[in-house]
Amino acid sequence: MKMRAGYSIFLLILSLTVCNAGKLSNSFYKNTCPQVEKIVRAIIQIHTRNNSSLGAQLIRMQFHDCFVRGCDASVLLDTVNNSKAEKEAMPNQSLGGFDVIDDIKATIERVCPKVVSCADILALAARDAISAPFKKSMWSVQLGRRDGRVSLATEINGNLPSPFANFTSLVQLFKGKGLNVNDLVVLSGAHTLGDSRCGAFSRRLYNFTSKGDADPSLDPTYAKILRKQCPNPASPAITVEMDPGSSLSFDNHYYDILLQKKGLFVSDAALLTDKNSNKIVTRLQRSRSLFFTAFAKSMKKMAAIGVLTGNAGEIRQNCLMKMRAGYSIFILLVSLTLIGIVDVCNAGKLSYKFYKRTCPRAEQIVKEIIQNRTQSNPSLGARLIRMQFHDCFVRGCDASVLLDTVNNSTAEKEAIPNSSLSGFDVIDDIKTAIERACPNVVSCADILALAARDAVSAPFSKPLWDVQLGRRDGMVSLATETNGNLPRPFANFTSLIQLFNRKGLDVNDLVVLSGAHTIGVAQCATFSSRLYNFTGKGDADPSLDPTYAEALRKQCPNPASPTITVEMDPTSSLSFDNHYYDILLQKKGLFVSDAALLTNRNSNKIVTRLQRSRSSFLPAFAKSVKKMGAIEVLTGNAGEIRQNCRVVNP
Repeated sequence: MKMRAGYSIFLLILSLTVCNAGKLSNSFYKNTCPQVEKIVRAIIQIHTRNNSSLGAQLIRMQFHDCFVRGCDASVLLDTVNNSKAEKEAMPNQSLGGFDVIDDIKATIERVCPKVVSCADILALAARDAISAPFKKSMWSVQLGRRDGRVSLATEINGNLPSPFANFTSLVQLFKGKGLNVNDLVVLSGAHTLGDSRCGAFSRRLYNFTSKGDADPSLDPTYAKILRKQCPNPASPAITVEMDPGSSLSFDNHYYDILLQKKGLFVSDAALLTDKNSNKIVTRLQRSRSLFFTAFAKSMKKMAAIGVLTGNAGEIRQNCLMKMRAGYSIFILLVSLTLIGIVDVCNAGKLSYKFYKRTCPRAEQIVKEIIQNRTQSNPSLGARLIRMQFHDCFVRGCDASVLLDTVNNSTAEKEAIPNSSLSGFDVIDDIKTAIERACPNVVSCADILALAARDAVSAPFSKPLWDVQLGRRDGMVSLATETNGNLPRPFANFTSLIQLFNRKGLDVNDLVVLSGAHTIGVAQCATFSSRLYNFTGKGDADPSLDPTYAEALRKQCPNPASPTITVEMDPTSSLSFDNHYYDILLQKKGLFVSDAALLTNRNSNKIVTRLQRSRSSFLPAFAKSVKKMGAIEVLTGNAGEIRQNCRVVNP
């Protein structure tokens, strides 16, 4: 799970007394909405295909909900007027998955209006997202909760424990919720998922007793590794896995690292300071099946904290009190699936022959214009493949990156990472030509996918990969959504793999798609910290070849000028080949994120394999770019077919 700002899982598990007022039941909706669990499971299955960290996000959301005002879905409510809601409090600002709850709620409302609470939906969704890899429910969920009407950011304080808490503080908090030492240790096991910002534990690395020392309860070798990932002072943009090597797997591995003195937080290490809790840690470390059984039992207790039942609270029709745009079609498709009219799993599949009847010359038109443009602009391939990457990683491959800013709503292209994108005029030309031949038929999203492929392929005189078609265009573009969705040039391996996993991509895709750095240039500012002040001491990044660093300093004076660019693949920046992996193994990768590919054993092996053979790289790239080109695509009746790629249809 995404553990941000140091608020760890059991940070979530404290605050309201478990009571028996209004009993919950496993069959609560048997007569009023018998399909509810099936609906939740179906939608979660769809979302987890593109977001492997969804389980971590939703279990964290449930914990944060239950420990402030009880399990009443108050964490879902939006701020009203000047009364800031819980989700606006700092520990909750990094919560994710609200859109998934929206989708589920809206679908259920179509089938069973005003019956199922948001609190029950959250409990089911968290369970099903964790359970998805196991293809079975990992615990049963009792139902019958009702939704609260109050959500106050000010009530967060004192209800979520600090990552610096000692054992005494933790156990007192747990007892206040009707939970015991066993629940504390078991529910802390959810730290096997997700990551944390460096600020939540950096004091353990640099200044534990205010003498510039490290926490003696933290393994020294591990502390050294963490210092490399988390420079001092801590950056809020850098995250670290809470369970190294296992942060996407729900298992008992957390207890392994705890006994190795590699628990990330003071509050993790605290579990070893008490004789009873230490025994529980050891017992859970020995048996995964025991952990699963214990977690199921403790989750049932936690999910009953302070619940509203009977006539208390309400059944919200909208969990957020504010409808989100753009999910009505998804809701409809899922609803139709549940009554057997549409198969969501097969609805709106992309196809190589999508325009065979409606616009058979679409691909030829794109190819001809790209061939003409690349003759005068050999860097067009680098520009368009980058544009496609930036589009697909934010809101999916829906051409939202092409939209211009409207009124005060700043579009994606205005965000800093996108401000250097170019090639929009080429997409405009293609769209205009296609509209003449096939008006209102071919999407801008498909045009971008074809144009990127053809521009990269131009020197080869043949397409390097096939492009499936049938995407539709999105109607929303927000600069704020680029944050956290685009890979950063300063990202470490953990951050990169977690981001790619959320997009349905794996470590092989990460390494292969990074190979696109073989073409194009980068502004000096994206890597200058590696040259001049890497650890805050005026030094260079030791993972960068010293001779190459010296050459880069001559090209990029300090401070960095936004007008100066450098080839990402020296001497080969116009050739789409596997030379990027050569320079990577020579420690000449330009970005921290390039060098990061060598810090993981598996990715290092993939780099070496791709470096040895261009014929291996090209088909691997074709396979990975096909996967990327299918990220969260809009199909069927979702979205629209824009007449002008820069603006939503009137």
